[in-house]
Amino acid sequence: MEMKEKNQDEFEKYKLEVAESVSAVQKKISEEKDNRKLVDFDSYPSEELKAEVIEVVKESIDVQDVGAVGLSVPPAHISGDFALEVFDLAKKLGEKPNVLAKKIADRINERELELIKDASVAGAFVNVETQKETLYRDILAKVLELGERYGESDINAGKVAVIDYSAPNIAKPIGVGHLRSTIIGQALVNLYHETGYSVIKDNHLGDWGTQFGSLIYAYKEWGDEKKIEENPIRELKNLYIKFHAFSEEHPEVKDNARELFTRLEKKDPELVALWKRFRDLSLKDFERVYRQLGIEFDTNIGESYFTEQTDKLVDECMASGLCRKDEASEAVVVDQMGEIPSFLLRKQDGSSLYLSRDLATLQFRVNTFKPNAILYVVGNEQDLNFKQLFALGKRAEYLPDEVETKHIGFGMVLRDGKKMSTRKGTLIELEDLLSQSVEKSKEILLKKNSDADPQELDKVAEIVGIGAIIYNDLRQSRVKNISFDWDKMLDLEGGSAVYLQYSYVRINSILRKLTETYGEIDLSTLEKGEIFFESKSEFGLAKKLMMFPETILRSQQSDSPHQLCVYLEELALLFNSFYNEVSLLRTEDTKLRESRVALCEGVALVIKKGLSLLSIKVPEKM
Repeated sequence: MEMKEKNQDEFEKYKLEVAESVSAVQKKISEEKDNRKLVDFDSYPSEELKAEVIEVVKESIDVQDVGAVGLSVPPAHISGDFALEVFDLAKKLGEKPNVLAKKIADRINERELELIKDASVAGAFVNVETQKETLYRDILAKVLELGERYGESDINAGKVAVIDYSAPNIAKPIGVGHLRSTIIGQALVNLYHETGYSVIKDNHLGDWGTQFGSLIYAYKEWGDEKKIEENPIRELKNLYIKFHAFSEEHPEVKDNARELFTRLEKKDPELVALWKRFRDLSLKDFERVYRQLGIEFDTNIGESYFTEQTDKLVDECMASGLCRKDEASEAVVVDQMGEIPSFLLRKQDGSSLYLSRDLATLQFRVNTFKPNAILYVVGNEQDLNFKQLFALGKRAEYLPDEVETKHIGFGMVLRDGKKMSTRKGTLIELEDLLSQSVEKSKEILLKKNSDADPQELDKVAEIVGIGAIIYNDLRQSRVKNISFDWDKMLDLEGGSAVYLQYSYVRINSILRKLTETYGEIDLSTLEKGEIFFESKSEFGLAKKLMMFPETILRSQQSDSPHQLCVYLEELALLFNSFYNEVSLLRTEDTKLRESRVALCEGVALVIKKGLSLLSIKVPEKM
């Protein structure tokens, strides 16, 4: 009896810990809504340019609602700084695209505009030539004005997003399989926050389910306390692998494991004590890996927290006719909903399932955090599960229409072309992978500078190695499977984090040499009217800087961090072309030199800021 009371106290303590973390999150959200000052998106030069285009379009066709205007950079052989595509607008108005394009171009050429010089037509495109000097000044002035806040916007101000990511299973090391959820999820957290959302970072731990019956069985049969004390998570993983190997020849033990989990769900004191111990050991282990990746969560609420609510929700669904008990098996079934096939909410032995626990979690998030959006960063293979969850959530009225739910799917991390598995022992531990990358980075850095200070070398290798792992994932479309290629990941020539980090370091080196030659350059006195340029490459680089806020917004709206990676690589490429064309050290005109310094600082700032949105650091020297 005393043991049972102790166990109940443990669960109550766990609930109190959750309540405290939830209260802290609610306070954070409330304070952000009241106090956060965001940059007005419409104040960016790109939006001012679009606003001018929109006004001309309205005048030329005498229509007030023309919708959004998208300006793209045309190919090199096309004359014009930006291209306006009119297909959608022509369709809306019932006009031929080339006729509409001519109307708009003619109107632009009739007007005297602040940012637009003239326009020409190429098929269904209006190619726009800008007032380069004015636009160039506006862009650099905005970058200088905002500094590290450049790119931030108020588009989603006042909105709340819950992002569910990482979600490792307790009693197992964080494997490479959870790498993608962790990295993609954190990048989305950063992008959503940058566009004005208040973001709740939720690590929905896999700390419940039939696998704990398997683990407890293995622990009871083969557990070695000495080994567990020495390396708890690795030993628990080995026990789990051993169970599945043993069960191949002795399938009856699977029934024993299921029975143990049923007892755990009923809060058997002995089993709960074991489960709690496994959970605490796992959290401690996870934190070490998250620290390396620079990740902190707002909540670490596991599936276990929702077990009691799960039974209640399943009963509610049965009472309202949304599900039924199957007469033959006594399992609780949700019948087919349109194209969504039928599925179980409760097993025949009364145990809960992932989906029923997810339903309880969904209801909790909606009621507790009042979010505008909930994102689940989980592999593509769970797509049907989330379609079922969202459909049932809406039918049961746990998910209001105004709350957007999204499954952010992604492909697998492959090893030798195959999916990794804990139970088969083919999982690469994330910590081991990070260590390998840091060591390989150190080798490359030593080749470049054999006299490097060992302490400084270790610091830079850590930044470069971890950045390589993160960027290798994010630069590829998340829906594709990825494999590891060390040569590509650590390529100084392009398509890697180290290429971008090296570009940033190179700019800093140039600026240091300028300071040594000309003394400290104070850009605070550089007024908007005194910023000017001389070469085409300078304007091309500034034009690219102008697109940074819009790139962040597009990456957020499409949940596609790789779009930001593409932008950063293009920016670095443009900078290297500019550097090869223009000699900053030989620029004698003071104001031109200051303008070029401002441009270089802007590029360095955007590379650093862009990488930080991907959770990648930059070294100051390499």
